[in-house]
Amino acid sequence: MIESPIRKFCESSRRKLIVVIVTAATGLLVLIPLVDEYFDARDKYTALADELDNARHTARALPELEEHVVQITGKLTEMEGRTVTARTVSRYRSQLVELIRDADCRVRRFDVSLPALRPWHQNDDPRRQAVPQTGAIAEKTPFALERRSVTLLVDGTIDNVQNLLEQLHKDKTFAYPSRVDLHTNGQRGSSVTLEMEMWLFALERQTAT
Repeated sequence: MIESPIRKFCESSRRKLIVVIVTAATGLLVLIPLVDEYFDARDKYTALADELDNARHTARALPELEEHVVQITGKLTEMEGRTVTARTVSRYRSQLVELIRDADCRVRRFDVSLPALRPWHQNDDPRRQAVPQTGAIAEKTPFALERRSVTLLVDGTIDNVQNLLEQLHKDKTFAYPSRVDLHTNGQRGSSVTLEMEMWLFALERQTAT
């Protein structure tokens, strides 16, 4: 009974076709998982190749990016050095007193107020005391504007006071002379008194609440 189907298969005129079909079906069963594995490997290869290209591009651009970071950091450090904050107000006071004395002038009054704070907006003007309540308001930034008021009362000859004003003009500190008064002292006017109010500016990053 076992030999009968085999004998019929061997004697069948379609045995070659059957062998081809069975062989092809067996091959497909073997190849289908290999095809899936091939496409999966190809996708992974493509992703890795793209990642490698991006890494090479980043590596080539890295020196330029590092140089750009150094330039920006240098400019930021320079600008921060021109501001007067709670950490640097004592140093600024000492520098200004030394500048006045170098000009052979005498300090009669030197007051620095506590900082007034307000939000800082895009394209803002530090001389404005408050955010405008009408019209288009620019987008807020994560910074707050600090403004300190410095009141100076200085005595000296007209030449010495003029020299002092020239030195203050050369100073790179972010300061704005909001008021300047000059009047004579003495009978012949050989001495003058300079009354001056300046605004000192700084930006401080606001902490998230």
